[in-house]
Amino acid sequence: MDEFISTVENQVFALHPLDTQGAFLNVPYHFFYANSNNIKEFMPFEAIRTSFYKALKQFPILAGYLRPEGDGQTSVVVDRDDLNMPEYKESAENTVHISALQECNFHHSSWPPGLSTTGAITKAGSDGRIKLINVHVVRLKDNSGVVVFANIPHYVVDGTGFFSFVELWGTLCRAARTEDHGLAETARSQEFCFDRAVIAENLPQDRKPLDSNTTSIYTRFNPLADWLAWLSPATRARLLDGAKFSSDIVAHTFRVSLDSLKELGDQVAQHMPDEQAASPPATHVLAALLSKTVAQAHKKCRQEKSLVSAMLSWVTSLAFGKETHQSLNLMADMRHPLGLTDKGYMGNGLLPHNTQCPLDILESPTDAESLARVTSIVSRVYENADAQLVGSFIDLISARPSCFTRPMVYLATNPTMVIITNETAFKLYKADFGDGLPEWVCTVPSFVANFVGFLPSPPPSTDITVNITMKKSVMKHILLNDAWRDIATIVY
Repeated sequence: MDEFISTVENQVFALHPLDTQGAFLNVPYHFFYANSNNIKEFMPFEAIRTSFYKALKQFPILAGYLRPEGDGQTSVVVDRDDLNMPEYKESAENTVHISALQECNFHHSSWPPGLSTTGAITKAGSDGRIKLINVHVVRLKDNSGVVVFANIPHYVVDGTGFFSFVELWGTLCRAARTEDHGLAETARSQEFCFDRAVIAENLPQDRKPLDSNTTSIYTRFNPLADWLAWLSPATRARLLDGAKFSSDIVAHTFRVSLDSLKELGDQVAQHMPDEQAASPPATHVLAALLSKTVAQAHKKCRQEKSLVSAMLSWVTSLAFGKETHQSLNLMADMRHPLGLTDKGYMGNGLLPHNTQCPLDILESPTDAESLARVTSIVSRVYENADAQLVGSFIDLISARPSCFTRPMVYLATNPTMVIITNETAFKLYKADFGDGLPEWVCTVPSFVANFVGFLPSPPPSTDITVNITMKKSVMKHILLNDAWRDIATIVY
């Protein structure tokens, strides 16, 4: 640690409005490593800790503190005399063996107590500051395995930045333990970009119109959202954590065979519009299937409402109109359309692409034809997400940097909204600390309601792992949905 501190240079990173879009969320993951060969010196704490601070040299932003600049803008200040040092913990577990985790498919009920030191919602630590990285390394019973928990707030990175750091950390550790100086030099020579100015430098001249729903969400006056944006990051985090976003929700993890998805995609392709006749990407079909499955679950929930709840819904529909569409939020990475994939950009690159899916299509029985109609909508959203659209969205949020809390309030007040993020390209299974790759990687037990994440499965499998977090009443019907059960296998 002292070696890291000696290398710190004072600097200020002005965050981009894109960074604050996910300001209330963390990026938390657990990496489970099994000591299958009973290695005595399996993933030694000292080596992991030393390599962590070596990796931190290349990610100095993680030792900074958040400073509000007014009007919703925030900076990360790295001050050598006032560092916001990471929360780094180590524990030895005497009761939980790796075999117990494996037998439960790594379900969180089998985890050691206190494994996750943060949750899905960003909040301040014991010193009143929001830590920009939290780590907990746990050695399991009888040295049977090690679990590495790491979390970085969305303020400073997205999944690309998070997994880049963890992979670098593992590589530096492996290089030191094997005395592979070439590997160490290669790792140290990697360049990571934290300068948010690179976004403006790569925006195109032309623009295209945003959809009306996105524009409305970010521009409509909302006193609650604007008040939340006015608060300091620590105060806002404390309030949001106390709001219990995780109450009455449940999460399940599924695996979907890529071969099954491709087979379903071939059936869907027969009913796609002529201009989209080619077999759609598997993740587009999967997103469409989940959009329909969630909408059908909400419909069943409405049908189960009590008389009083039904009357309230009827009154609400009279006052505000009957709900006719599902708000579908498809997250996409702006690095690709802006040509930033080879620039090592580590800031938050996720953009929300909102669309309105008609409920009459979503709630209809799921077959190849109805699924094709939704897949067509999903594919058009992604096809439309080019550099010109990215430029328009960045213009929108840059002109009103305090608007970042409005989507959060919109989500809280629109319970049927669905957010889908495709993380299948992320490097979940690349962090090797010298004793092999993780056997399983997952996020915290429950994220936020209405959230769906696509992740890669442990290699060599090509399956897509799907994490779904919903209200308990909605999840009950998802688990019973025949179309979903035909293609998905529950992990836990």
